[in-house]
Amino acid sequence: MKEKVFSLHDTYHVYDMEGSEKYQIRSKPISITNQTSLYDMEGKELAHIHRKVISMHETHFIEIDGKEVTEVRTKLFHPIHQEIDAPEIGWQIRGNLWDHDFSVLDSAENVRATVHRKWISLGEGYQISIASDEDIVLVLALIVTLERILTDRKNESMTSSSNPSGNSGSSNNS
Repeated sequence: MKEKVFSLHDTYHVYDMEGSEKYQIRSKPISITNQTSLYDMEGKELAHIHRKVISMHETHFIEIDGKEVTEVRTKLFHPIHQEIDAPEIGWQIRGNLWDHDFSVLDSAENVRATVHRKWISLGEGYQISIASDEDIVLVLALIVTLERILTDRKNESMTSSSNPSGNSGSSNNS
């Protein structure tokens, strides 16, 4: 999976082992709910991901064929033990999420996919190994959801570090 370097909105391209493009992932440039979709090469939407606007934990929804398949929820953030749950399907994402080195596990602890970030790449590059072809769309949707969560956290961190007092810069003198 590779991110397009010059784009007004996020576009990722997913290639097979031979280097042929198989899927595209496109996000709406301005969206409160981080709407992102996975498309095949004919332009058919295979999965749609969007964020729940108000939630105690980061929550995203994955829809496949117009039906909600699962919610993806983060646990309270802990720097060592990083997990994200997709409880309706019994899957978890575990590993070093910040370094993009993680596995997707089912409820029986079977590895459904592994993901490794390629550090020397034009744009973001990931090496993804998926155990079964029937899991491709769901695994890609989970990885895209994780990427949205990490991007949101990074943006929130940058916003809070640029304004540590938490106020908008206006003073209130009485």
